[in-house]
Amino acid sequence: MSPQDGENDCTIKVPPDRVVRDAARLRWGIVATVLAPLRDIARFAAFHLDLGASEINIYLDRPDAEIVEFFAPFKTIKIVQCDEQYWDGKREKARSTHQLRQAFNATRCYKRSKMDWLCHIDVDEFLLTQSPIAENLANAPDDAAYMQMLPVELLSQSNPFTGPSSFKLTCASASQPSSVVTTIYPEFGPFLRDGFISHTAGKYFARPRLDNLRMGIHSLRHQGKYVRNGETFKTVYVGHAHAPDWDVFNKHMKFRMSHGSYRRKPNESMKLQDILQVISKSEGEPGLRRFYDDVCLATPSLLERLSEHDMLLTARLDLDAKVARWFGDLPATAQETRA
Repeated sequence: MSPQDGENDCTIKVPPDRVVRDAARLRWGIVATVLAPLRDIARFAAFHLDLGASEINIYLDRPDAEIVEFFAPFKTIKIVQCDEQYWDGKREKARSTHQLRQAFNATRCYKRSKMDWLCHIDVDEFLLTQSPIAENLANAPDDAAYMQMLPVELLSQSNPFTGPSSFKLTCASASQPSSVVTTIYPEFGPFLRDGFISHTAGKYFARPRLDNLRMGIHSLRHQGKYVRNGETFKTVYVGHAHAPDWDVFNKHMKFRMSHGSYRRKPNESMKLQDILQVISKSEGEPGLRRFYDDVCLATPSLLERLSEHDMLLTARLDLDAKVARWFGDLPATAQETRA
C-alpha cells in the first residue's frame, strides 16, 4: 500500500472469528470526510447503498444543519458534524490539514465500526464492480487485513452521471508497460503517471477493530508501519470523478496545487503542479484548457487509443435515479452539484 517495502512494513493478525465467508450475512460500510453540498452527498450515499452498503459514515468537514436534518430519517446514514465541539480536546495537528482530518475521522470510525469491512473513500469516488461487493469481500483471504482497489479515473463527457460513463485505467491495471502513456497522450503522457491527474494509489477496505491501526487515505498503518497482509481486488475498482468537467478542474486547480493532490512534496521529482505552472505561465488559461481536453476529455480518438490498450472501462452510475429511489426528492436548495 506504500511505494516501498522493507523495514517500515508489518503484518497484523486477523482472528478467525473476524472472517465472514457468508456473503449473505457479511456487512460492509463506508467512511468519508466530506466538504460538499447535499446533492453530492446524496448521490454518493445512494450509489453505495444500491451496491449493498449497510452503513455510510459521513463526517462533515464543514458543519451543515440542513444535511443533518435531511438524512436524519435514514438510519443507514450516520452524519457527524466536525464542529468546534467535535474537535475540542483533540490534538491540533489532527485537524491542521484536510488529509489529516480525513485520516483522523476514518480511524475514529474504524475503531468503533461494527461492520465486517470498512471502506475509506471520498465523496467523488464510486466503487465499480460487476459482482456484489459482499461476494468479493467474502472471498478475501482469511489473513487479509485489507483489500486494495485499483483506481480508474472518470473522463469528461456530456453527462457522466447518467448512462454509460468512460473511465481510464492505470497501466498496471491493464497489464501494460508504463511506456504506453506516450502513445495514448503524446504531448503530456511523459509527465503524467499513467496519464492520470488524480491519485494512482487506489483505495481500500479494511477489517475494523484490529490491533491499534490507523486508517490513512491510501494505506492502513500500525504504529507508523505499513500493514502488508492484504490483497488487491481483480474485479473491484474505485472510480474517481476527480475532474468530471473543465469548470470543476479549473475551480479546484489552485487549491490542489498548493494543498491537495497536485502539490509536489520536498525532494520529489516533477509533479503535475510543475506542469500546470509551466503551462499557465506560457499559455494562460487557453493552454490549461488544451491540457485538460488532451488528457481528460472523452474524445473518440482518446477512447479508441485507451481501448486498443485495454485501458478503458465503461460503467453506469445513474446517480440521480438512485437518489430518487433511496431518498426521494431533494430540497430545492440542494440543486447545486459542487461546493
